[in-house]
Amino acid sequence: MLAIILIPVAGLVAGWLVGHMFPKAQFSGWDVLPFFFVPACGLITIYNKKPSFLPYGFLTFFILVLLVVIRIAIREKNMAVGKTFHLLWQYLTMCSCLWYVCLLVTLV
Repeated sequence: MLAIILIPVAGLVAGWLVGHMFPKAQFSGWDVLPFFFVPACGLITIYNKKPSFLPYGFLTFFILVLLVVIRIAIREKNMAVGKTFHLLWQYLTMCSCLWYVCLLVTLV
C-alpha cells in the first residue's frame, strides 16, 4: 500500500531532478513520469483485485500507436517524427497521471 504513494512521489522527485540537471534540453523532467505512474497504477489495480493488465495494456497500446506513427512517417517522408514522438509522449504522461489520480479516487 505504501508503494502506491511512494512510487509516484519518487517519479515527481526524479522529474524535478532531471528538469534541473538538464534545463535547456528538448525534453522536460516530467517526461519520466510514465515510468513511475504506470507501475503505481498496476499496484492499485492489484490492490483493488481488478485485472492488473489494464495499465500495461494501455502502455502496450501506446507503443503500438508509436509504431504506427513511425510507419506513417517513413511512408509520408514529410512528417516531423521527433515532434510527433514528443507530443505522443506528453499525451502518455498526462494520461498516466490522470489514470493514477482516478484510480486513487476508486481506492478511497
